[in-house]
Amino acid sequence: MESKNDFPDNPRTIAEIYHANPLLEAYKLIHRKDPVGLREWEIARSIIEVIDNQAWVPDDLAKECVYCIVHAVDYPDDKTRKDIVSFAEEKARLVFPELAGINEVHMDQIDSVYRKWKSQ
Repeated sequence: MESKNDFPDNPRTIAEIYHANPLLEAYKLIHRKDPVGLREWEIARSIIEVIDNQAWVPDDLAKECVYCIVHAVDYPDDKTRKDIVSFAEEKARLVFPELAGINEVHMDQIDSVYRKWKSQ
């Protein structure tokens, strides 16, 4: 019987898998190691503080990460979600120039500028 870990029909490499998840890519750039044993929300929490610093995370990757943190990560509870998403919404003003003049950025605004950016 073939192991599910063999994936003979799956041509994706480890690099492609990392590229498919911007949080993993950012984590590796920031921490210089794999996020072994961390869940996505823990990775988000560990990268959000420097997500707007281009010396740590390239601009395009930061945009992908902010969007992912706000719209795709599964959080263990409401308090954790609110803490991390609120921080990401603050950082969004620095990551997406279109949001710079907005006092309180919300997830729908991030969605809008992200989709506009992706369609360019």
